[in-house]
Amino acid sequence: MRSFKSVIGLAFLGAVAIASGAVAQTPAAPAAGAAPFGPALVAPTVAVVDIQRVLGESAAGRSIQSQLEAERRKIRDQVSHLEDELKAGENDLRRQRSVLQPDQVNEQMQALQQKQANAQRIVQDRQEAFTKGENEAVNVVGDNMRDIVQQYAAERHIGMVLRKELVISMADKNMDITDEIISRLNAKLPSVTVSVASVGAPATAEAPSTSAAPAAKASSKK
Repeated sequence: MRSFKSVIGLAFLGAVAIASGAVAQTPAAPAAGAAPFGPALVAPTVAVVDIQRVLGESAAGRSIQSQLEAERRKIRDQVSHLEDELKAGENDLRRQRSVLQPDQVNEQMQALQQKQANAQRIVQDRQEAFTKGENEAVNVVGDNMRDIVQQYAAERHIGMVLRKELVISMADKNMDITDEIISRLNAKLPSVTVSVASVGAPATAEAPSTSAAPAAKASSKK
């Protein structure tokens, strides 16, 4: 079972690139006599965001972590209960084996094998439901964070925003806008509800609708 940190590391694959009309600039005219290779490129203003910090330190991210840990405990308890039941069945068969007819032993063994298969299926279904609910909750945070980054970039005339993990060197620490993004995300999205479905039921993640923070859209990333 993956940890929350491993999931948030996969939440955004690649840079968040923003090209805002607010930063469009008129390219410099080519020098007289220069070959017409097209307009000169103008370097954009660049900022970086630490995605791990946003998803790990924001109020919404912390709310997801606490709910996932509660769900992990439920799954561990259920697995432990299933293991105890299987062990009890094996012990019963071992004790009765000497007094049972061969066909009765085979019947009991088949029943026990079926019970083991059912237990494995239940555990697998629970883990898949957990992962689905986890991913959808993280996507809620990611969608809202992306909107906030785009709005902030437009306000500050930032031409491109990159994941901090992709940056090898950053001479100006003011390029890191993570703190501002976390602050705005906390105001917009104080928490996200993680829903881990029962077997056969869909898992969903929704942000609560309050007067202080509008409801966030939950979108499933494939």
